Amino acid sequence: MPAGRRRSLPHAMAHTMKEKKYFFFDLDGTLSVGRERFVPESTRFCLQRLRDNGHFVSVATGRLQKDAFDFVAPLGVCSLVADGGNSVTLDGVIREMRSLPPVACRAFLRWLDDRHIPWAVTTENKVLCLTRDERFAGAVKDVYFPLIVDRAFSYAGQRAFYKIYVPCAPGREGEIDFHGLPVVRYSEECVFIEPVDKGNGIKKLMRLLQADIHDVVVFGDGGNDVGMFLPEWFSVAMGNAGDALKRKADYVTTACDEDGIFKACAHFGWV
Repeated sequence: MPAGRRRSLPHAMAHTMKEKKYFFFDLDGTLSVGRERFVPESTRFCLQRLRDNGHFVSVATGRLQKDAFDFVAPLGVCSLVADGGNSVTLDGVIREMRSLPPVACRAFLRWLDDRHIPWAVTTENKVLCLTRDERFAGAVKDVYFPLIVDRAFSYAGQRAFYKIYVPCAPGREGEIDFHGLPVVRYSEECVFIEPVDKGNGIKKLMRLLQADIHDVVVFGDGGNDVGMFLPEWFSVAMGNAGDALKRKADYVTTACDEDGIFKACAHFGWV
């Protein structure tokens, strides 16, 4: 679907500046550009104008809650869905933060150990990851969080797993038994085990707000945004999104670094 084209949906036609909307923006590739996480000036302006016009502004991201909150708080955002839908923060307070399934995670890490495959994990709401030796750093040059080597770390009794990181080249995912855990490719070197149900997290936050989910508007660009492009609300794909996400979108705007967020919001009269 080319930029600017809109599907003919009844609720899409109802969007006007007078109605309060609840905006959920993906972060990387949608709200921010590149590994530097640069937020375009037009996007910053747009977020403020949305709030000035009485709309609710939030994000829905796969990032860890701590990482996401520290990034969006300076933008004036204090409510968010993070951890791929597994955490919900309202007015700066974490209302829910669920782990990946601990039993499956422990079994998966044992499977990796049995095959001498290195790994790293994030087990707390802190911007760091743990591993037991230097093999992971040797296999993955672009480490997501600061890496701590803790030779005494044991996952045997660990109750919470927020992310697991595994070296894996593209096309070799089929060689790994992920034990039913959700997998997201991060780079040419590495895949993440992390939640991918942003839509469910948005619904939870909307219930806390006691607001109508039909008033939700989501913006996204990546494969992990598919789960929040739901028919219950309005979905906007960035111009830099893949074709699969664009096909699910109600509207396609321009790329993140081409004022895509502002252009879409201006088009519908939200700003």
